[in-house]
Amino acid sequence: MAGSTGNTPGLLGRLIPADALRRRLLAIRFAEATGKGVFLSGSIVYFTLHVGLTAAEVGIGLSLAGFAGLLSSVLFGMIADRMRKRTLLFLLFAAVAVGFGLYSAVDDAIQFYVLVTLVGFLDYGIGPTENALLATVIPEGERVRLNATMRTVFNVGFSAGIGVAAAAALSTRLLVLIPAVAAVLLGLAALLVTRLPEGPPGDPEQRPRPFGAVRDLRFLGVVGLSTVLASHISLLMVVLPLWALERAAVRPFLVPLLLVVNTVFVILFQVRASKGAETVAGAAATARRAGLWIAAGCAAASVTALWHATAPATAAIVVTALMLSVAEVMQSASAWGLAFGLAPKHAEGEYLGAFDLHVATQNIAGPALFSGLVISAGFWGWIAIAGLMLAAAALIGPAARRSADAMAGTARPEAVMDTGGAV
Repeated sequence: MAGSTGNTPGLLGRLIPADALRRRLLAIRFAEATGKGVFLSGSIVYFTLHVGLTAAEVGIGLSLAGFAGLLSSVLFGMIADRMRKRTLLFLLFAAVAVGFGLYSAVDDAIQFYVLVTLVGFLDYGIGPTENALLATVIPEGERVRLNATMRTVFNVGFSAGIGVAAAAALSTRLLVLIPAVAAVLLGLAALLVTRLPEGPPGDPEQRPRPFGAVRDLRFLGVVGLSTVLASHISLLMVVLPLWALERAAVRPFLVPLLLVVNTVFVILFQVRASKGAETVAGAAATARRAGLWIAAGCAAASVTALWHATAPATAAIVVTALMLSVAEVMQSASAWGLAFGLAPKHAEGEYLGAFDLHVATQNIAGPALFSGLVISAGFWGWIAIAGLMLAAAALIGPAARRSADAMAGTARPEAVMDTGGAV
């Protein structure tokens, strides 16, 4: 990342790069984040109070969107390898903007299910397409740090979007602004994409065999272990709040404050945590440390199953949230380093899209699996999760080395085309 502007103070000054390309990438991310912050934080209120859906129907729809992303992440990565990446990214942002706007016309559950699934399918294609474009215009050694900066900007924008949604929720007459504002902001992101350089189309003579990434078992091993380590998302967002409210002697007002602390922590420390994760070896080491922090957090939470006094229970929950926040910034940085480092040049979009599955899979399986384990097994549930994290931390380094060695041993793209990837 280039230097920051000299006249912008504090954190903002450190985030804004000097060159126009990186500023445009950050502006796109901010517009996207703010729009999604408006919609995601206000969707329950909008669809229940304005449209008349039940909370269960909204939950089902959002789950359908998540399942749609399991396919589209890889599919759009493949498409990005075969067409001009800026054009594809513009089309995706524009289509999602239209989809957000169409939420204003939804008046029953079936329409909502269809639209939210379609929007989710398109939205999950943005990440791998954007990263594939980034890989063509940003030097290798700068990609992880730039992604860290973009994630920090995303958190700032998402927080701003939450504020807009909260203001709209003050009156039922203002609820119509939630999908409208989200649509405008995603449309702005689409317009900003047109100011990026056009990534080159894939070379027709070096196109890999379709779905080569999901045939590459060594690569999928790294993705699977990253899925386990990405469980900090479910643990912090779902499991810890449920545990604090149902099993620990913690005041309810503390639960939303934990998420505020996490957001501020990520904004302050994500870029710093990305240092050293630019290579596969460095990213694997960062992932290992993330696993250790998650295990330590689980151990801290387990104490509240044995000690029910309010003060120590509250302290243990806060310590757990901070440890999971440390793990979050480390695991995110490791994921970028591993994804970029293990993606072969001729199939970067597909491999980047396949690596994104570690978050989508965790989002689907993690909340139910880990919350059920902890609520039912208590102390031993937390200890079991800690053991799982320690195992993943120990295995991800060797798995990353095997995947990197297999990629390096593939002398020509044609070898991947013939075999479907190294297995």
